[in-house]
Amino acid sequence: MKALALNLVIAVIWLLLSSRRATADFFIGFGIGFAMLAVFNAVLPGAVAYPRRCLALVRFGLIFAREFVIANLSVARIVLFQSRESLHPNFIRYDVSGLRPGEILLLSYCITLTPGTTAVHVSDDFRTLVIHALDADAPEAIRRQIDERLKTPMLRFTR
Repeated sequence: MKALALNLVIAVIWLLLSSRRATADFFIGFGIGFAMLAVFNAVLPGAVAYPRRCLALVRFGLIFAREFVIANLSVARIVLFQSRESLHPNFIRYDVSGLRPGEILLLSYCITLTPGTTAVHVSDDFRTLVIHALDADAPEAIRRQIDERLKTPMLRFTR
């Protein structure tokens, strides 16, 4: 958190020193500050993981955007070309025992935002997430996809 604050301070200083004071100058300063923190991360306490986590956050955003588009296309294909009888909607239990409450919240939001799946309930002990899937013919494959495509990239920037 200190590294982010330092990066923002560098961006604001860059903005104040620029002659135009445009939004682009702030982002240029933010990029310069990020590069400085990446180069000098061994010297600055608490800044060691900052570049890695920021890049992991960007990577997660791109992965989620890809999954969002794929899920939309998949649901469109199901709605347009499959009969109602061929669908197997069902509730699936997903183990979230190793995650913090904030990570469970983010994962459940990502699951709900991707069409075809909805996070329905989190158990009181924060160990199980109940998910409704539009086509849950292979529940283990759905769990594996959530692990590989959402949970693992999310953990790269949250930890």
